[in-house]
Amino acid sequence: MEFLAGLNEAGFVDVERVSETGFKSSPKTKGVLIRARKPETEDMNSQMLKQFDISRMQPESSNPPAQKTVTIDDMASLALEMGAKKSKVIDTDSIVVEKWVKWKCVYGCPMYGKDGYHPPETPDIDEVKEVMVEYSRAILLCGEDGQMLTEIACRLEGEAYQNGFYKAFALTALSAGGGPSGGTSSFGGT
Repeated sequence: MEFLAGLNEAGFVDVERVSETGFKSSPKTKGVLIRARKPETEDMNSQMLKQFDISRMQPESSNPPAQKTVTIDDMASLALEMGAKKSKVIDTDSIVVEKWVKWKCVYGCPMYGKDGYHPPETPDIDEVKEVMVEYSRAILLCGEDGQMLTEIACRLEGEAYQNGFYKAFALTALSAGGGPSGGTSSFGGT
């Protein structure tokens, strides 16, 4: 409870531990939800107002600068900057979804039933096929470190969303260990 005491020392009030959070897949993802509030004071408000520069809100001209449109190719390049070894835009109709893949998980994968990323918790084959037709293109990522590749795919999904690709969704396919042995990741873009 050192953290809660630290929040109190920092000036927060009504500090309380609410509950545990996190995924069921790993102790590393467990955390706690803490609720606290910072009391507003007259001094804080006046100090913030002094620091606020209202001129930043005024447009420099009546025509705001044109914002660059980000493309799916730009997102593929960003994946390389993030650390993916390869990144390629592909048509989703080139992605083959077959039942034998799930069977390999069910009959032999040590990760079967361990978390939401492995069968039986994963979507069934028909559902995957139905969702795939809702996308026209995807970004296929390759790399040597499966965990890093998953992180890149998730970060790329967030960047894509921020740039207007609201349907962006990251999917990963890793080796049975899911660790640094490598894998591929596909990222639905449009």
